[in-house]
Amino acid sequence: MEIAVGSQPGIWDRTSAEAHVADQLAPGVVLLAVADGFGLVRGTPVAKVAVELVRDNLRKRVRRDTRDPRAHLLAAFSNANARVFAQSGSSDDYVAGGASMTATLIVEDRAYLAHVGKSRAYLARDGALSTLTEDDALAGDEWTTARSSVPTEMRTGPLLTRTLGTQATLDASVMHVRLMHADALVLTTGGVHAFVGTDEIAYALDASTTSADVATRLLDVLKFRGAASAGTVIVGRALTDWGETLAPAPSAVRNAALSMTAFAAATLAAVAVLHAVFAP
Repeated sequence: MEIAVGSQPGIWDRTSAEAHVADQLAPGVVLLAVADGFGLVRGTPVAKVAVELVRDNLRKRVRRDTRDPRAHLLAAFSNANARVFAQSGSSDDYVAGGASMTATLIVEDRAYLAHVGKSRAYLARDGALSTLTEDDALAGDEWTTARSSVPTEMRTGPLLTRTLGTQATLDASVMHVRLMHADALVLTTGGVHAFVGTDEIAYALDASTTSADVATRLLDVLKFRGAASAGTVIVGRALTDWGETLAPAPSAVRNAALSMTAFAAATLAAVAVLHAVFAP
């Protein structure tokens, strides 16, 4: 899989607490994750703490067993949620920090996704782009255009109904898809899809030849539009046709067999010559 990661700071929150992971956890197992949030855990942004907790937990699990990636993702999100909730200073009456996160655990030709909050995952296949996640937010213009009654009239954002670290227990949404050759996975934080439409993501994928080109195009859109919030994007393109690579082609097997036969015949001939020369 060809993977590219990029981030673009916002014009307001240039120190926005966003984080990502794009790591190989074990042979044939890759983790892609994006997160954005608020609050700190011992001086470190919650988003960074959350993705690292999920990564480290999954690394331990998949090294022992890769048979149930869905259960591994649920356990990793639950563990990270409990630790962030406890260490950030949150309680049932007070929320000190939280994060939206979308993580994809790729095991061979399967992509398992876990999600909370407003980060997103997209799948591009045969020129069509589909959204794999649903925002955990109350939708509607009344939530994005409402203004407070205080003199500053601060603009409010969407009201999130579920994030990592804002409650004592968490059940993430999990799904999986089988990856085909030339499929592309795109993970974005809320700062990206707030300013970039799905049609623009689809166009970037269609007009680009590499994952890095796609990431650059999307982040350039954020920069051009003067996005108030930072944005992070991960693009992964499947470049392997697993169905064809599970077994070598018949011709390859035949050629290999012929080569071994020829090698064996040459070896026997060489032994015969040496025996004739050095025999008493």
